[in-house]
Amino acid sequence: MTSPHFAWLPPEINSALMFAGPGAGPLLSAASAWGGLAEDLASAVSSFSSVTQELTSGSWQGASAAAMMVVATQYMSWLSAAAVQAEQAAAQAAATAVAFETAVAATVQPAVVAANRGLVQMLASTNFFGMNWPAIMDTESAYEQMWALDVAAMANYHFDASAAAAQLAPWQQVLRNLGIDIGKNGTINFGFGNTGSGNIGNNNAGNYNFGIGNSGSGNVGAGNSGSGNLGIGNTGNNNLGLGNFGSNNLGIGNTGSDVLGMGLTGDKQFGFGGFNSGSGNTGFGNSGTGNTGFFNSGNGNLGLGNSGSLNTGLGNSGSVNTGFSGSMGYLGSGLQNAGLGGTGLEAGLANSAHYATGGLGTAALSSGLLSSALANTGGLHTGLAGALNSGLSSTPMVAPASAPAAAVDSGAQGSVSANPTSSPAANAGLRTSASTPVTGFVNPSTSDPGVRTTLGRESGIGAPSLPNSGIPKSNFYPAAERDTGDQSRVIQFPIRTE
Repeated sequence: MTSPHFAWLPPEINSALMFAGPGAGPLLSAASAWGGLAEDLASAVSSFSSVTQELTSGSWQGASAAAMMVVATQYMSWLSAAAVQAEQAAAQAAATAVAFETAVAATVQPAVVAANRGLVQMLASTNFFGMNWPAIMDTESAYEQMWALDVAAMANYHFDASAAAAQLAPWQQVLRNLGIDIGKNGTINFGFGNTGSGNIGNNNAGNYNFGIGNSGSGNVGAGNSGSGNLGIGNTGNNNLGLGNFGSNNLGIGNTGSDVLGMGLTGDKQFGFGGFNSGSGNTGFGNSGTGNTGFFNSGNGNLGLGNSGSLNTGLGNSGSVNTGFSGSMGYLGSGLQNAGLGGTGLEAGLANSAHYATGGLGTAALSSGLLSSALANTGGLHTGLAGALNSGLSSTPMVAPASAPAAAVDSGAQGSVSANPTSSPAANAGLRTSASTPVTGFVNPSTSDPGVRTTLGRESGIGAPSLPNSGIPKSNFYPAAERDTGDQSRVIQFPIRTE
């Protein structure tokens, strides 16, 4: 737009806008305030100059006094320039107020404009046979003059206000002469958005920061990023505050090393910490990955106090256990299982029921391999109440009269089917078939302690006087064909052949 929009506005709008505002009162108040500030600055220049001159001409002498005088002179120059600028601002504010009052005086009163429009409407409504046309034309001509007067008043006001604003010197130029830059790069920053060293103000990025949004070293304020941070949301070294991320942190929500606070994640932690540590955890006090519940450690656990992987329940350790109170191993379910695939109160491999140890036990109080009875120890037991068996090596025991066959067998295949007799004797061997106590393997006879004997043994090695205590007969050579002399010897030989 090449010209102000008020040139196209009717007098109803321009007049209403000029007379509807607060008037020149705020401009006059601003001019008075700027004038008072100029007087105060001029007084400060006079006082500061007097004090510095007394110091340098009296007791303070030397290089330090000279250096102070250099800085003081710059400061007095800035104060003097600021006083002049304040005085100019007061003058321009007063000039703008005068321009406004002039424009208001040149603007048509809104009531006059409204009366003109009302007269036109009345004349138009009573214009019978065109007798009101001359009066209507005169009223419209007056309205056009009102439009022109309002536009001229607004144009003059715009020109005078723009000229007054153009005569104001920028404050930034004055501060740069002192070396205190606002929004510029420099070495003695003080104001807004500075970049450099020795910053104190806002949005600084550099050294010796003090303020808001600083980035650099020696930060004190809020949102700083660098080293030596003290404040809120700092990221860097030597942080003290809340939301810090770096090293030597002390505060709330810190993440780094040497941390002291709450919600911390990092090295040498001390404090409350977050609800969980790790990733993908849901609950409270979990550590690891993908845990749900309370105080779980590991991966994929569901429950309370589980450690390991994919456990469900309470206090399980290992992998893929289901239950509570100390199950450990793999694929266990139940209470206090240890091993692989245990259910119940077992320790071993694929046990079920209670207090089974070993592997594939399915009864109660079983220990060994493939035990399925009650209180069996050893392997391959399928009976009941074989509580007195102790393994593959048999121990003769006396069973109660009502005990079933092979009830107290121990060893492999010591079941009912392996002992076809109904004797209640304590047969403790393997595949015994006699009804009297026999110790050994495959003994069909009574009191035969050997291995694989038939009905009798030849006397020989061992105790020849005891029956069936020698080397077993093989029947490879008939007794009739043996040398009679050899039969009495300790070791028998086959018949000689000529």
